[in-house]
Amino acid sequence: MPALIELLGRDHLDPGYAEAARRRAADPEDRGPSRASRTTTAVIGLLVAGLLFGIAAGTTDSNAERTEFTRSALLEDIGRAQQQQADLAAEASRLAGDLRATQAQLGAAGPLQTVADLERASGQTAVHGPGLRIVIDEPDTGGATASGAGVILDRDIQLLVNDLWAAGAEAIAVGGVRLRTTSAIRQAGGSILVDNRPVSWPIDIDAIGDAAGMQVALVGTAGFGRFSSLAQLYGVRFDVGAQPDMVLPAGTGSDLRFAGPTASPTSAAARVTPSATVAVTTG
Repeated sequence: MPALIELLGRDHLDPGYAEAARRRAADPEDRGPSRASRTTTAVIGLLVAGLLFGIAAGTTDSNAERTEFTRSALLEDIGRAQQQQADLAAEASRLAGDLRATQAQLGAAGPLQTVADLERASGQTAVHGPGLRIVIDEPDTGGATASGAGVILDRDIQLLVNDLWAAGAEAIAVGGVRLRTTSAIRQAGGSILVDNRPVSWPIDIDAIGDAAGMQVALVGTAGFGRFSSLAQLYGVRFDVGAQPDMVLPAGTGSDLRFAGPTASPTSAAARVTPSATVAVTTG
């Protein structure tokens, strides 16, 4: 290392540059490579460029072939899927015809009525009637908790919904999503999910039933008290009003995995009535 430092301090010019300077001083006519050398270099450069262009063109053609093959395969997959969809639609139409024929044979009473009662009780049919409409919304300032969620949490809505069931609601929809016996109200950041479907603010909670009776019973519940406190402390919107007629959509079908006959079908039918209250499962 000291020798290198001494060399740098003594010789400021690179040896190669020094040699070129000596040649130029000895032969002023020496101005670098000859014309023939420059021509050769140019030819070599052109050949290399042509080779590169040739490789690029070959690669492009190869990619085009693969792209066309992939496109054809995708078109074939789409065609098969469309054909499968058409076959399934035809099968569904045939089964619907068989179902209508079987229902006509059974008539309006008996097992068919039992199925209708069970569908109504489980929220699988649309309903309408008078009831309460509750509108909740985050404050205008958009306040958030430390976790990034809003002031209104999923457990607040769960509590209010369960209090509505206890107050006599026969059917409830949250944000337009009909609640079923297995419905869940959860939270993802600042969004509220009802059966894994996001609902937007402000959120309407529609409950069909005796509006006056439900409102009286709801005032003394914990859910009503919590939202009243949120409205006073944080400016949360909490409006409760009676509606002469509301329409609640049908809920999605249940994901059934096991089924079996009951011991006494007639007793099960007797227990289910069109106005039966079904509690929502939340958590």
